Amino acid sequence: MVKQWLCLFLIASSPVWAFTELKVSLDKNPLLLGETAVLELVADDQVAHQPDFSVLDKDFIVQGPSLGQQMQIVNGQASRTTSWRLLLKAKQSGTFTIPAFEIEGISSSPIEVEVVKGSAQTQSTNDAQLFLQSSLDSTQLYVQQLAYLEVKIFFQGDLQRGSLSEPKVDGLSIEQLGKDKEGSELVNGERYRTFTRQYRLIPERSGTFVLPGSTLSGEMLDRNSGRYDYFAQTKPVNATANDITIEVAAKPDNFPGDWLIADLVSLNEEWSPATDQLTQGEPVTRTITITALDVAEHQLPDLILDAPEGVKLYKEQPHAKQAERNGTLVSQKVFSMAVVANKAGELVLPEVKLPWWNKKTNSVQYATLPEKRLTVQINPELPQQSAAPMVVPTKQAPLTETAEVNPWQWNYTSSVISLLWLSSVVLLLWFRPTKAVVEKAVVRGSGVAKANPKKLQRACHDNDATAARQWLMLWAEQQFGRPPASLTELASWCKDAAFSEQLQLLNQQLYQKEQQSWQGKALWICWSELSVQKAGYKSALPELYPE
Repeated sequence: MVKQWLCLFLIASSPVWAFTELKVSLDKNPLLLGETAVLELVADDQVAHQPDFSVLDKDFIVQGPSLGQQMQIVNGQASRTTSWRLLLKAKQSGTFTIPAFEIEGISSSPIEVEVVKGSAQTQSTNDAQLFLQSSLDSTQLYVQQLAYLEVKIFFQGDLQRGSLSEPKVDGLSIEQLGKDKEGSELVNGERYRTFTRQYRLIPERSGTFVLPGSTLSGEMLDRNSGRYDYFAQTKPVNATANDITIEVAAKPDNFPGDWLIADLVSLNEEWSPATDQLTQGEPVTRTITITALDVAEHQLPDLILDAPEGVKLYKEQPHAKQAERNGTLVSQKVFSMAVVANKAGELVLPEVKLPWWNKKTNSVQYATLPEKRLTVQINPELPQQSAAPMVVPTKQAPLTETAEVNPWQWNYTSSVISLLWLSSVVLLLWFRPTKAVVEKAVVRGSGVAKANPKKLQRACHDNDATAARQWLMLWAEQQFGRPPASLTELASWCKDAAFSEQLQLLNQQLYQKEQQSWQGKALWICWSELSVQKAGYKSALPELYPE
């Protein structure tokens, strides 16, 4: 009860507060370009409204504000204040005016600020605890040339937290590489801890670009407030790196092919199985890889690979990847394809040539693969195209006036031959069975189990290449009256492009050394379309021995 009366007495005896004054101050003036200043606005009462600080954004980089309210009683006299603190960094040198702020009809005084240029060394002398540096490995670039941007933070003391702004300029593609690296360096005889962040920078067009320096905003322990105290206070810190001007040139007019600029480009190939001898109709896998330094994966071009006559290429979708190795970006693009030679003999694959621009020598160079000579062996399981027999005319003896010609002998011989030919025709027609009887005999005498399409559907659904081949061979034997020697021969019988391609892919899966995942859905679809072309697959297929 006594305490309640005491509180009422203090309230009654205290003066009536009123907001009468608004003061503004700046801790540094003049201000170095890149240096941070603290702007403080103080009202002599508790104020609910905040002034509009957006007017500062035109000339300054603004962090904050932070709000503080305080009450003091000195010699029985109580006072209350409301304060706002902001961190300001000028965007350029010159003379600027911090305008007056107004709250509830009370205004502050404007402040004129002078901002002068200063070097990084001057900045480090005035704010030795924290400064930033930006560097680019080259400021003279070609369009699409990759460069490395490095932003390094130097600091002493305990950096509690910080946020580094990302560099961003229209026309420049900038992407962070890897993770931040921590280290230490000596600067002007003093040891600094460092954090280094690396970026990949690629100009998208020619011209002149100005890359603004990144800004770090954070908090550090205040040395003057008890650094090793658990309750030590922190102070806001802010630093900005130097700007960088970049000149970007256009692609040289004399460059052949798709533009590619790099530090090094190479081509290499692998064969699976590794051999210089192929077998007719059997696939082998050829893999060609582009490797480039200082190139992003999306910049690597496609290769144009021409197949010579008698060779088919079944190409897979190329895939690219990149990785950072010791501060250098390494990119690769892999092209894999199945090579099937259809003709026996010598096979020559042409040279592969890729032009690129060497940024060190400033000249055109070529990454090449020499031509590849292979020997294709005859596959005894495949039907071979035999050459047409050569007809050699018999040499006719010259007629002489003394040669005797017996007309009766000629007529007699001709009559005998004609009689024999007519007799054979009569016998063939008499003993020839009907077409239905022949088909019935084939079906009965083949002894082949009935091919159930559901088994092929199941094999394709389960991606079982072995089961799919077994069913197709059974189906072919039932369809044509005899089994094919291989899937390649079956493809030549069916003469359907889509179905033949799926049979080749199935053949690759079965006979290549390194097994890959085979998808049977496409084979099932092609066989289904083939089997219903004329209300049944049997009538849709061409005859085995067409005339």
